[in-house]
Amino acid sequence: MSVYTQLDKQDIQSLLTQYNLGQLVRFEGVAAGVENTNYKLTLKQDGVDTSYFLTLFETLEKSELNFFLPLLAHLQDKDCLLASPIQRLNGDLVLVVKGKPAAVFNCLSGGHPEVSDQHCKSIGAELARIHLAAKDFNQIRDNSRGFYWIQHQIKNQCVDVSEDDFRFLEDELGLLKQQRSLWESWSEMQLPKGIIHGDLFDDNALFDGESLSGVIDFYNACTDFWAYDLAITQMAWALNGTELDRSKREALMAGYETVRQLTAEEKQALPYFLRMAALRFWLSRLHTQKQQQGVEMTTEKAPEQMRDLLVKLRNAEY
Repeated sequence: MSVYTQLDKQDIQSLLTQYNLGQLVRFEGVAAGVENTNYKLTLKQDGVDTSYFLTLFETLEKSELNFFLPLLAHLQDKDCLLASPIQRLNGDLVLVVKGKPAAVFNCLSGGHPEVSDQHCKSIGAELARIHLAAKDFNQIRDNSRGFYWIQHQIKNQCVDVSEDDFRFLEDELGLLKQQRSLWESWSEMQLPKGIIHGDLFDDNALFDGESLSGVIDFYNACTDFWAYDLAITQMAWALNGTELDRSKREALMAGYETVRQLTAEEKQALPYFLRMAALRFWLSRLHTQKQQQGVEMTTEKAPEQMRDLLVKLRNAEY
């Protein structure tokens, strides 16, 4: 979350006329994450203050939100833990603010604690519940940051890196092409696919102590291999500098498998999916680094961390 689009009190009060949520008490921009503008709103209704989040989508089109927001509503109906979107008075989930599609969400309690093994176990179990809950969601969406995006970024030299780093990227792309052929040769029963979160880092979940309040930021959700989503989440939650903490990885895996058992082929593919995850986030952080220049209240995530992790994944047994 960041603040790309500035709103004042009049802007907030105007958009709130489309809801029945109460009167504005205060609002503030939120600096966390990287892609959307976010404000935390405090509203008073019947003498009670309640918090909500307003998100302005800086890059997503309204047509894309017609996938994401119904997905969130579907997962909420299946009792997944998340921040659900709120309907406007006319029943729509999306509104337009300063020319940008936007939505208001319930605010989850809790915060982002220092990650423990128990947090990892909880998030692993919730990730599995999300995968299973979305099995009967009636929409699909291609992964906009998947293999073809990775290939395009490297082949067309869309990122600004040193010559040595670029050769490294090309080598990794060659390996990824080989593995992709293998993955796609397996049946869906061996390497299951479905809706994935696609970006489940520790700043995309909230905890009250050891208890998970919910998962947020589903705007990379798409149809892809569940094992790839698990690899992204393991990488994100076990990351310690440029190393992966084995205990946290094992705890997350154990939590996942309390809900859904992995196939043998998924376990075999996990090390390669870890490398794909590090490659994807190295490239996307380079891309975002350019996008964020001159933006107020933003959180920068270092591309070099993903590059250094990828080097170690290439040379280590994980």
